[in-house]
Amino acid sequence: MLRDDEPLSELTGVFEGEVVVPGDADYDQARRVWNGVIDRRPAAVIRCASTDDVRAGVAIAREYGLPLAVRGGGHSVAGHGTVDDGIVLDLGALNQVSVDADSRRVAVGGGATWGPVDAETQRHGLVVPGGVFSRTGVAGLALGGGYGWLRNAFGLSCANLVAAELVTADSQLLEVTESSHPELLWALRGGGGNVGVVTRFTFLAHPLGPEVYFLMVFHDAANGAAPALLRRFRDFCVTAPDAVSLVAVVGVVGDEAEGFPEGAAGRPYVTFAGVVVGDPAEGERLLRPLRDAAPPLLDASGVMPWVAVQRVFDADYPDGGRYYWKSTNLTGLDDGAIDLIAEAGTHPASAASTVDVWHVAGAAARPVDGAFATSSAAFLVNPEANWTDPADDARSIRWVRDLVAALAPFSDGTRYLNFAGFHEEETGQVPASFGDHYERLARVKAQWDPHNVFRVNQNVRPQAAPTTAGYRRGD
Repeated sequence: MLRDDEPLSELTGVFEGEVVVPGDADYDQARRVWNGVIDRRPAAVIRCASTDDVRAGVAIAREYGLPLAVRGGGHSVAGHGTVDDGIVLDLGALNQVSVDADSRRVAVGGGATWGPVDAETQRHGLVVPGGVFSRTGVAGLALGGGYGWLRNAFGLSCANLVAAELVTADSQLLEVTESSHPELLWALRGGGGNVGVVTRFTFLAHPLGPEVYFLMVFHDAANGAAPALLRRFRDFCVTAPDAVSLVAVVGVVGDEAEGFPEGAAGRPYVTFAGVVVGDPAEGERLLRPLRDAAPPLLDASGVMPWVAVQRVFDADYPDGGRYYWKSTNLTGLDDGAIDLIAEAGTHPASAASTVDVWHVAGAAARPVDGAFATSSAAFLVNPEANWTDPADDARSIRWVRDLVAALAPFSDGTRYLNFAGFHEEETGQVPASFGDHYERLARVKAQWDPHNVFRVNQNVRPQAAPTTAGYRRGD
């Protein structure tokens, strides 16, 4: 271990993996994360080659009082995969995926992204519920919740977590299961990474594929058509079976968008997108009313391989793009809320920015046996500001915040914490969003991380009483 007078560059001899520090040729590459808005300068990036590297990295951060960030896929919108003047544990090399088809258990390394997980599970006709973007990190999505194309049928990612290998704040390596450490497993299911570094997840997988019916139709929303289309979406969701998971997206066609008719650039649209679990022909029949709701600008619906569905949006979220996303859970999709969503979505901060409305029902609406606090709201609204020019930062961020604020009268006061901006409101918003689970999570935190070593996350401080000033569930 380091002496007090040794520089962090001396860490090289401590780890199997590479240690990158300021001044190294690849330092700028090593410190970079997916969201280009996040520009931080860690004291060292440790590219962990083993769980022993993770244990040693946690020990050094703890003993020297350095801030510690854990990077799985590096796709946290809030930038939780990096930190100024501290240590980044980069788990990218811990990305193995192993499938036990008989037990339907899938072991996934803490640095994996969802694309390889889908590819490996589909070899066995199985799937682990992930997100809607193949390069999303498994760790961040699952530890924070995990909404995706299969949520209503199979639940959130965190609800399908059955075991984990965990490095704790005192550098213990634990096998976390229902029988060995049930409280830690409970905390890992949606607790935001507050109790340790997961070096291996074990998920329950479900039969699916290789092909599914995928709806993705862009309806013309010119001349004020967006509210009527969103009402059509709301009314369809009321009776939709749990096999269906849908998202409505409001935006405008970009200048270089492919597949749209000539002259469509700048034209507003409402997209209906979703997956049906089950027979693809039955899926097409079920979703036909949304597909035929209006003359489409573009219809990309059809039967396709599951792995292709997971890559549909990959090009929309390039590495180094600039991103600011927030969310709010709506108790209902009232006409007043629809009008606000339609106005913001058809007048976005940039052509790449959208307002996404997720229908939450079935397994996604049932309580999770974990820290994730399932909202009773049937719709999750997520304005996404996506842009490239730093000069547009303030305008893009303000567009998101203004819509979330305007929707407050229709919300239960909670957010999906994977979509919570830069967590600038975390003092009140984190307790409010964890709700009744917050105090239990804080107790687990106090037992396993009493000094808050793991604080670069959706942070729960290790005290018994939450601070909810300015927020309450139901506001």
